[in-house]
Amino acid sequence: MELDLSEYRWPLIALAVILLLAGLGWLGYAYTPAGDKPLTWTEWQVLKARSAYLDELGELQAAADTLAALLNAQPDPVRAQLAAESIQRLASEGQPALDYQREKLALAAQAVSDWAVGAVDREAAAQALDEAIRALSPTPNPGETPQPTPVSSGNTLFFVYLPLIVRS
Repeated sequence: MELDLSEYRWPLIALAVILLLAGLGWLGYAYTPAGDKPLTWTEWQVLKARSAYLDELGELQAAADTLAALLNAQPDPVRAQLAAESIQRLASEGQPALDYQREKLALAAQAVSDWAVGAVDREAAAQALDEAIRALSPTPNPGETPQPTPVSSGNTLFFVYLPLIVRS
């Protein structure tokens, strides 16, 4: 028995196109950020930059956790040196908004490595690590002023305080 659908060829193609467009529309709705309008190129670049910023901040915070674990354990020069080299590589490049945080983390990594070999005391390494952790915290420290970041939604302009630290 043979099924002949040649007379239904165009309606089947039209149905397939309609289902494809509906599926693409559903995907766009599911993955479009809040708002009922398509993203402009600038908004898309801001979302990408914010995502990269938050990803790198998470990596830096994880590295600070590693340093804290090393500082709370018995001095191990090999582990401390490997962690310091890894953090130096991590701190060598990244988002310009995190330059200050990367610098503080690199200094803390060197201080913990120096403590592990006995070159500095534990208090100096702990102080350097505390400064790095404060720099990586999302809330501003006293004396550091967060700068408002303008964000527009339609015709309304908002000022959003992002965890960007400005040094004076």
